[in-house]
Amino acid sequence: MLLEAMNGKYVERHPVWFMRQAGRYLDEYASLKNGKNIFDVQSDPETSSEITVLPVKKLGVDAAILYSDIMIPIRAIGYPIRIDENVGPIAERKLDVSDTAQLEEFARFDCKTNAPYVLENIRLSISKLPDDIPLIGFSGGPFTLFSYLIEGGPSRSFESSRMLMRDKPDEFRNAMESAADMIINYLNSQVHSGVSVVQLFDSWAGYLSDSEYNEFILEPTKKIFSSIESVPKIYFSAKTGSKVEAYSKTGCDFLSIDSNASIKETYDMFSGELGIQGNLSPQTVAFGSPEKLEEEVNLILDEANGIRKFIFNLSHGVLKETKPGVLKKIVETVKSRRTR
Repeated sequence: MLLEAMNGKYVERHPVWFMRQAGRYLDEYASLKNGKNIFDVQSDPETSSEITVLPVKKLGVDAAILYSDIMIPIRAIGYPIRIDENVGPIAERKLDVSDTAQLEEFARFDCKTNAPYVLENIRLSISKLPDDIPLIGFSGGPFTLFSYLIEGGPSRSFESSRMLMRDKPDEFRNAMESAADMIINYLNSQVHSGVSVVQLFDSWAGYLSDSEYNEFILEPTKKIFSSIESVPKIYFSAKTGSKVEAYSKTGCDFLSIDSNASIKETYDMFSGELGIQGNLSPQTVAFGSPEKLEEEVNLILDEANGIRKFIFNLSHGVLKETKPGVLKKIVETVKSRRTR
């Protein structure tokens, strides 16, 4: 059903899945992880594939998304990075964008050689999924991946990145190009191993100004999408309400929008050529009353009625405080509503 909707074919209802659906909100996830470091778990294809398919079994969603971490390619080439599960990725050495040897190493990343366990996870996951449930592959976007390295960890101001854009614009562009080359190899390797859809998560690019995005991020992103072989492509970033126009130029097939963007207005803006994914608030799912949640879900379905190229999802990832039964109820509601 997901692939039919992405190709603009008639479907009797909208497909549904959730970003970060394989994660900490599930008790079974903790059992499978068994106290191990997240990188250790993700380098174990058998465990990772079990986590990948878990939400399909538990929630009834229409797609699985690969259980992995956006920093896998960074770590796989030996760059010193760790994950603090309460904070996020922490770079033990900040990236010098003038270090051409390091940038070339990123650009030479080869998933088959550097991270073969990701591809085995894909093969095992597909073997465990029902035939009608596609597997979504993904990567972090160029700015999001390298911002962690440039800033040293998570940021909302991106001061170091912005200083480099100002003081070393050519070197910063070269860094984004190297990131793009790494991502192209990573995503195409996933496609060759059997994923049916890819999604690019460039979350933090949405925190840049329009001019910063257009000058430094848009072209590497277009290069990524134009280089990915024949599968549907989804783009996700933050703050879509103000950047829909820029994001639409990336070459994606679907745009994942946040709760501040209108589904119908965004769809109509591009005459139905660009599919829409979204856009229920994760906060409403985790903390809202049952009445408020039901209202929000039905408002989205009402707005999306008559739109063929629409995927029901959240505006960001599932929060760890979310109760699985709430997500299952959302899936049931979406499946009960027929499209016009």
